[in-house]
Amino acid sequence: MTDKPRVQFTSAGTYLSDGLINVVANLNTGRDKAAHAHYVANNMRPHDLLAAYRSSWLAAAIVDNVADDATRNWRNWRAPAEQITKIEALEKQLGVKGLVNQALIAARLYKAAAIYINTDEADQAAPLKPGKEIRSLVVLTSQVLRPKEVIKDIASPYYGKAEFYTLQTAGAQVDIHASRLVIFIGRQLPANATAVGVDIDGWNADSVLEGAIEAVRQYDSAMANMSSLLYEAKVDVFRFKGFADMLAENNPQTDAMVSRRLVNQAAMKGINGAVVIDMEDDYQQKSATFSGAPELIMKIQESAAGAAGQPVTRLFGRAVAGLSGSGDGDERVYYDRIKQAQENDIGPAMRVLDECLITQALGSRPADVYYEWSSLRQSTAAERADVFSKTASAARAIAGNNAGELLPLDAMSEALSNELTELGVLPGLDQAIAKYGNLSEQGLPPDDIPEV
Repeated sequence: MTDKPRVQFTSAGTYLSDGLINVVANLNTGRDKAAHAHYVANNMRPHDLLAAYRSSWLAAAIVDNVADDATRNWRNWRAPAEQITKIEALEKQLGVKGLVNQALIAARLYKAAAIYINTDEADQAAPLKPGKEIRSLVVLTSQVLRPKEVIKDIASPYYGKAEFYTLQTAGAQVDIHASRLVIFIGRQLPANATAVGVDIDGWNADSVLEGAIEAVRQYDSAMANMSSLLYEAKVDVFRFKGFADMLAENNPQTDAMVSRRLVNQAAMKGINGAVVIDMEDDYQQKSATFSGAPELIMKIQESAAGAAGQPVTRLFGRAVAGLSGSGDGDERVYYDRIKQAQENDIGPAMRVLDECLITQALGSRPADVYYEWSSLRQSTAAERADVFSKTASAARAIAGNNAGELLPLDAMSEALSNELTELGVLPGLDQAIAKYGNLSEQGLPPDDIPEV
C-alpha cells in the first residue's frame, strides 16, 4: 500500500494524480469497481419534472414545503401603525404573499421563475423606477421567460446575470428589463458554471427536484414494493391429488370442475373460517415476514430527507423515534436555512417591488420604513403569554419612576403598541388607540401619568 502520487502516462504526456492505492484490496486500481463510478446530470425536461410533481406526493412536498414555510408567517413592517395598515392593505390587494409563494414553488420545480411588475408604462425594456403605480403582478416561469445575453462587464450591477429577459407570448416576443422582474432561483449553481461546459441557458440554476429525484424514486419504489407484498402476506396453498393431470387434459369440463372446487373451498373458508378438504388433499397457509422492513423504510426516508434538505419530521410528518431527542435541533437548523434564504435571496429579489409598494401605499418613501421576517416557529398560547409578560415587564422597567427620562414616553408607548400588535397578543389594539388616542392625545401631562 502506498500514498505516493501516481504517475499517469497519456498520449498528451505524463502527469501526476494524488491518491491512495492498495493493490491487494484493488483500491483505486483498474479492478476497483468504485473507481469506475462517475456522476451524470439528470437533465430532466420540464414536463418530466411536472409529471413527478403531480404523481409523487414526496416530490411535491420537496418542492412545496420550503416555499410554504418561507411565506407562511410572512413579514412584519416596522413603521407607524397607520402606515403599516396602508402597506399591508396594498399587499393584500395585489396578492403579494400568495404570488411569492407560487413563484418560489415554480422556481424550485423548474429552476427559475419571476414575478412581473405590471405598470402602465409602454416601454417594458426601460428600468422601473419606484413611484409608478402597480396595476398587477404576474408569475412567469422559465418556460416562457428567457434571459438574454449575460452581462460580462464586471463594472455592471448585472454582471454574471442578464439585464434583459424575453417573454414568449402568443405570436410575439417582449423584452423586459430585469428591474421589472422579481426573480427567484431554485438551486443556485456556483458562479461561472459555463466555464466547465455546463449549459445553464442564462439562469445559472437547477431544479431543486432534479437533484433529489433519485431519492424520490427509491422511496416511491420501496413503498410500491411494500404495498405489493401485502397481497402476498398470507397465501393459502391447496394440494389436490391429480391436479396436474387435470390441467394437462385441456378439457373444459375438467377445468370447470377444478374452478368450482376452488370457489367452493374459498366460500366455505369465508363463511365459517374452517377449511373442509378431501382426506387425500392437503392445505397449508404461508405467511410473509416483514421483519426489518420498518427500519429499512425509515433509512430510505432519512435519505430522502437529506436530499430534500428538510427534517424527516417535516417531510414525512412523523414523530422523532429513538433516543435522538425531540427533533427541536433539526427543526432549528431547517428554520435557520429558510431564514437565510429569506434574508439573502427572497428579500433582495423583492427590493424593487417593495420600494414600489411603499411609495404607492404612502405616496412617498419614508426612510424609516422597513420590515422583518416573522418567526418561522408557531408559538403556543402559553409562549405568547410569556412573551407578552416579558415585553410588558421590560416596558415597565424602562419607564420606572422616571418616565420620559430614558425614552420619550409617547415614543415608547407607540413602539410597545406596534410590538404587541405584531405579536398578536392584544387583538384590536390599533383600532383602540385610533379611537381613544395615545397618552399625549388624552391630555395627560407627564407628572399625571400613572405609574405602571
